[in-house]
Amino acid sequence: MGEYERHLDCKRNRKFVKSNPKRLEELLANLRRDKELFEEIVISAYVEGLISLSKASELLEITRDEMAEILRKRGVPLRNLNKDDLVAEVEAIKWF
Repeated sequence: MGEYERHLDCKRNRKFVKSNPKRLEELLANLRRDKELFEEIVISAYVEGLISLSKASELLEITRDEMAEILRKRGVPLRNLNKDDLVAEVEAIKWF
């Protein structure tokens, strides 16, 4: 799949998510039943840059450190903190 096709796919997915939030929740609930598959999807989304490390760990209901360890074991390089990661870190610190 080329860059343009991937861009169109992302636009369609975003439109679907915005217009069908209940359906998205159903899909996520079904995916979570198969933990291995769900983990693979989340990791793929992280690798593709679609979600941050914080979002990946949130989706898998684990800590950022646990998520980072999973990625390290698979040989996936960690990206630098983006704005979402930084905000999540600040919010986590505020919680303590």
